[in-house]
Amino acid sequence: MVDERLRAAALGLKRAQTAKSALLDRRLASIGLTMALWVVLERIRANPALSTHALAEASLMTDQSVGELVSKLAKRGLVERVSGSGRAIRHHLTDSGRVLLERAAPLLAEALQSAFSELSSAEIEQLIRLLDKIAPSRGSGASP
Repeated sequence: MVDERLRAAALGLKRAQTAKSALLDRRLASIGLTMALWVVLERIRANPALSTHALAEASLMTDQSVGELVSKLAKRGLVERVSGSGRAIRHHLTDSGRVLLERAAPLLAEALQSAFSELSSAEIEQLIRLLDKIAPSRGSGASP
């Protein structure tokens, strides 16, 4: 038997994640990005030359998902894929990728402000602590 409080908490987390991702996607759509594409670009910016697998881990996604997203970004000229040692492929932002991230920054800031506008600063800090208790960050720096 599932504890009703735990079920409600799990569904609440999923509902919040879905709503916040949709809001971020709507705001980023004006510059041709989704939240997933932005995360990959941001992780490449923060960690140049990551392999696909390391990029997937840093982005909190699967290797296959990141591979597909990087292919889209490369076709748009936002990311370069460079052969590394062995079969590894390393990823780097192009100048166009850096410019797009700069354009995304105010949109993302506005979307995040809107997404959490109902919470006080103390509540946001508490939310961060609680989420980190149930899903400790691995230091990947994935954001947001």
